[in-house]
Amino acid sequence: MSALPPFNPDTQCPPPGRYPMTLSDIEASLVLAGAFKDSTTRRDLWGEFGTHRAMVECLVGSISRIWLAGSFVSGEPDPADVDVTYLLDAAVHGAVSDENDVAYLGNLADREWCIRQGLRVDAYILSLPATQDFRDLGLTGAMATEDAEVFQQLGLYDEIWQRCRVGNGRRRGYVEVSL
Repeated sequence: MSALPPFNPDTQCPPPGRYPMTLSDIEASLVLAGAFKDSTTRRDLWGEFGTHRAMVECLVGSISRIWLAGSFVSGEPDPADVDVTYLLDAAVHGAVSDENDVAYLGNLADREWCIRQGLRVDAYILSLPATQDFRDLGLTGAMATEDAEVFQQLGLYDEIWQRCRVGNGRRRGYVEVSL
């Protein structure tokens, strides 16, 4: 996998883009790295994220990809939480239909609920497109009906994760983990 590039000095964030990394690479770069040895939150946040991820996996069966962003993916020594988007295969996402499971999945994506459970995780759970063959995307009627909305949601969160809170048109990068 690729390493996270050095943080931009003006934003303390990675340069704009999506950076593929493994979970162990992320831990090495954003939790255990010497720059964060004095952090009072990073190790605990990493553990809470791991617990949260396990809860999502137990409920849905599998997660295809994860996007990590926000202050956790920055030079901030003591981020307050982990911002994460779980990307689920369309069939996996659609299989969550039991009303209790749907409610629990909603809880896992509710920041306040997570905080009450001792998990400082701000999570979003999105479906990936059902259309598998890229060539079908441009053919009328070949793309799965729900995919237009799915692509809009993915684009929205990609844009959100690349925006800096400080504004002024500044952009930042974020991390993607393929599982």
